[in-house]
Amino acid sequence: MPEPPDKSSVRVVVAVHSREVKTSLFLALNGLDDVAIVATANSTAELVSYTRALTPTFALVEIGLPGRPIGEVIEKLHEDAPGCRVLVVAGAGDGAVSSASSDVEVFRDVDQLVTVLPETGLDP
Repeated sequence: MPEPPDKSSVRVVVAVHSREVKTSLFLALNGLDDVAIVATANSTAELVSYTRALTPTFALVEIGLPGRPIGEVIEKLHEDAPGCRVLVVAGAGDGAVSSASSDVEVFRDVDQLVTVLPETGLDP
């Protein structure tokens, strides 16, 4: 469910189905200044809806989220919220997404994502 509007400059929609990944992301993001998780999506339909309504800075998406194929969803996110950067957490065997778009960054695990968060504009 989306949160009330937040005045933080970095607004994030988290879209993951794995409890372990969700916990890791929440722990990492809660330690960052001026970052607000504005919604948590449990399906691709929720992700698209929340991104359209809330226009976040980032969408953190896990491969395997229930619903439409992730490539289609990323295209839809770019149409509905062109300023939203998409960060994808993909397992080593997930070839379902490429990082051909400059607004999509693919990470093979949460630890790698957390390590580069400062480089993405999410400063601690």
